[in-house]
Amino acid sequence: MSTAGLATARANNFLALEPLLADLLRQALQGMRPAVQVLTAADLADVKLTRQHTPAVHLVYGGYRIEDDAGARLLLAHTWHAVTVVRNVASARTGQDARQDAGPLLERVMSALLGAHLKGATHPLKLAQPPRPWHEAGTQFIPTTVVVKTVFHKT
Repeated sequence: MSTAGLATARANNFLALEPLLADLLRQALQGMRPAVQVLTAADLADVKLTRQHTPAVHLVYGGYRIEDDAGARLLLAHTWHAVTVVRNVASARTGQDARQDAGPLLERVMSALLGAHLKGATHPLKLAQPPRPWHEAGTQFIPTTVVVKTVFHKT
């Protein structure tokens, strides 16, 4: 894969990958019961824990690092987190039941992202070390992290 054939403005807009990643996740989670929502930063603005949509996968941009600087061209490695979110208050203190509920979602999320090709990316998606999972009030959050590379051209 490469950015060849893309207009510079499109290739440089590395956040344009967000809807592509969200679509990839939606396709992978389609047909699950209960239905799983894929939510981006815009969907999550001002949402409190008690009003979280569950089950869900939150797609969160984690920033970028410069892998290669060739002057007018940069190779960027972007980090994206797909956070699986489930709620089960049967063991709210420990989160054990919620973690078990998260298993089938995690399998689909990881399978969808691992090695996927996105238009505008120079390499297939690669899994990376995620942040630690956490739980709060019966809601379990388990991140899956991927790195996607793009080329940025000086305009």
